[in-house]
Order: sequence, then C-alpha cells, then structure tokens
Amino acid sequence: MKKVAAVMGAMLGLSAMGAQAGILDLGLGNNSFRGAYSDALNTILPSTVGNGQFDVGLIAKPRSSDDFYQVHGGVVLTGDPGLKGVNVGVGLGGRLLYVYRDGANGGALALGGQIEARVPNYDRFGITASSYYAPSVLSVGSLDRSWENAIALDYELIHGGAVYVGYRNVRQDIGGSNRSSDSGVNLGFRLKF
Repeated sequence: MKKVAAVMGAMLGLSAMGAQAGILDLGLGNNSFRGAYSDALNTILPSTVGNGQFDVGLIAKPRSSDDFYQVHGGVVLTGDPGLKGVNVGVGLGGRLLYVYRDGANGGALALGGQIEARVPNYDRFGITASSYYAPSVLSVGSLDRSWENAIALDYELIHGGAVYVGYRNVRQDIGGSNRSSDSGVNLGFRLKF
C-alpha cells in the first residue's frame, strides 16, 4: 500500500505541473474507484509534439477479499482520423502499468488507444472508448498479461464538466490466475480545466 501511495503522490505532482488544460476523470464502479489525469504532453515536456497527450491514473479495489490496485502512466499521439463532418478524435500509444492483486504484483507496457466521438450539431453528448493490451513478452514480475477495455457515454452538464456512465473490464493473468480484476458498470465525471 505504501508503494501505491508513493506512486499516487508522484502522479499528483506530475498533474499539478500541467494544470492549465487538463482533464480530471473520477469514477466509481463495483467496489472500485478510478482516478485519472490527462493533459497535453508539451505542458510537461515543452519540446515535444503538440498532438501528444499524457495520462496518469489509478484503479483501486481495496477489499480484503479482492485486493486490487493498478497504477499507470501513458503517452498517446492524438489526432483527427479524417472523417469529414464527424467530430471524432483518436489516439494511439502505450502505458506503463504496475499491478497488485491478492499478494502478487508485476508491471507491463500495454499498447493500445482511445477514441472520442461527439454527436454532430449537439456536442454535449459523446462516447469514449479505450483498449490497452500487454502481452507476456512486455510483462515482468508475476504479471503475465493485462487487458483493459472501457466504453462510456457522457453528457456535458456545464461547459468543461461532464457526467458519464460506462463499462470497464480490467483482466490480468497474474500470480497464476487469469480473471477479471475489475469489471462492470461505472459512473463518474470529467472536469476540463
């Protein structure tokens, strides 16, 4: 638990550096909490490309019968897929993961991406999805594989503030056990600064 607290402290310090145009995402699931912060990569690394984005986050499920923590830090290259008349943004990249579940832990480099689409002519409604996979060749420690898939529908209540309902499935092959670590419906909000 001390390791998770130290990593969270580092994540909060990183997020404070780029607090001028970032997104804070907080959500609750079935006995779980997810917190994440994302921003333009050039807010912390000024010489990088303008369409890079970083994110840091934590999923915590602190029940004694089902202890699970996943901390990540990632970078994606974002852009427009070139669909005319459609408000869609996509990103491709990777995340470094640290996973702890039921006494076993490990790390990985997960590759994947994200997509966000807004309803044309009424962009208060949107859908976001992401998927990241770390095969065994990119995993260390007791972690052999990791999958994380999420989808959410959101509504912007106020400028810069949206609520969402979504589904997330986080699955790991860790410590000889392959099962979902966090799966189900989640509710949350996103604040854009």
